[in-house]
Amino acid sequence: MSSHVPSKLPPGPLISIINRARIIYLNEKLRQYNLSAGQLPAFLCLLNHPDITQDSMARYFHLDKGTIARTLKKMEDSGYITRIVDPENRRAFRISLTEKGYQIAPEICAIDQKWEEIVSHGLTQEERTHLHSFLHNVAETSILTIEKIEENL
Repeated sequence: MSSHVPSKLPPGPLISIINRARIIYLNEKLRQYNLSAGQLPAFLCLLNHPDITQDSMARYFHLDKGTIARTLKKMEDSGYITRIVDPENRRAFRISLTEKGYQIAPEICAIDQKWEEIVSHGLTQEERTHLHSFLHNVAETSILTIEKIEENL
């Protein structure tokens, strides 16, 4: 395989390249559902955490509330989610997939899974497990670093 990526790139740019390629792939595959790569994490979160609040989702993804609200508004406009006022906190919304959202869930999950298969082709199961573990550790350290910076603001 010819290399399209310089061998001496540090991890940050490598992760950026992987993420940009993933976004391009997902946007192309999700277009038929009127979804985008940016909405996929919220969609998958709602499959695993139905009735989550917008604030909880923002904390889950370490994103600001406005970003989550815009993402969810697009999904609501497409008929994939409902936002209902939380009876325990009238300023909060509870988010759930609609029947339409659940109907496409298998295809959406298959698209995400296909990307994982494509990019991990040629890796053993042990290598895939290690890669996931390494990336999880890097993500965890990244979040802790940001939290320390935010504490000092």
